[in-house]
Amino acid sequence: MPTSASIRTRGILRSKSERSSPTRSGTRNKKNVRFLDCVDLEQAQYQFGSSSRECDASCERQAASCEVHIPPPELQLEKQFWLPNEDELRRLTSSKCVHLESVRWFGRAITGIVRVANIQFEKKVEIRYSYDDWATAHTINGSYTGSPCINQDQFSFCIFLPYLRLDMRLFFCVRYECAGSVYWDSNGGANYKFICGLAKPNRNPFFLTDCSIFF
Repeated sequence: MPTSASIRTRGILRSKSERSSPTRSGTRNKKNVRFLDCVDLEQAQYQFGSSSRECDASCERQAASCEVHIPPPELQLEKQFWLPNEDELRRLTSSKCVHLESVRWFGRAITGIVRVANIQFEKKVEIRYSYDDWATAHTINGSYTGSPCINQDQFSFCIFLPYLRLDMRLFFCVRYECAGSVYWDSNGGANYKFICGLAKPNRNPFFLTDCSIFF
C-alpha cells in the first residue's frame, strides 16, 4: 500500500508538471512581432535620402542636356512691282520687244513668264538677278513655252534663292537677244524687286497675274 509520503510526492510531481506546461489545448501560438529599432530607422532614412538625391541629380542632368529650341520666324517674299493686263502687255511687247508677263513665288522659288516679240526664229532670253544689292549677279536662261498670240512668244524661268533673310532684297531684269540686237526689260530702270519680310497669317503665298500653271 502506498504510504502517505508517496501520495504527497505524486501530488507534488503532478502539480509541478501542470505548472511547467502552461499551453492549453485549443489555444493558438502567438506570432513574434519585431519593431524597427533606431538603427533600422536610420538605415531606412539614409536609403530613402540617397535614392531621392540620385533622382534629383538625374533630373538635373537631363534638364541640363535638354536644349530649348525656338523655331525661327517664317519669312516670305513680297512683290514690289505691278504687271500689266493682257492688252497692255501686248502693246508693251510690240513696242519694247520684251516684257515680264507674270510671276509667282513660294518659299525661296520664283517662277515667271516673259513675253517677247517674234522677230526671228533664233532667240535668247536671260534673267539676271541679285540678292545682295548687285554686289554679285547671277544669270539663268529662259525656256521657250509657246506662242500666245501672233508675232509674240513666251519664255519661262525659275529663280531659286539659297536662303531667305529678313529685309533681304531681290532684284532681277530680263535680257532678250534676237537678230543681232539686245533688248532689256528692267521695269523702267528700277529693276523688278522682291523684299523678304515676316510671313502674314492666312495669306495665300501664291501671287499670279493669270491662272496659267507653268514650271
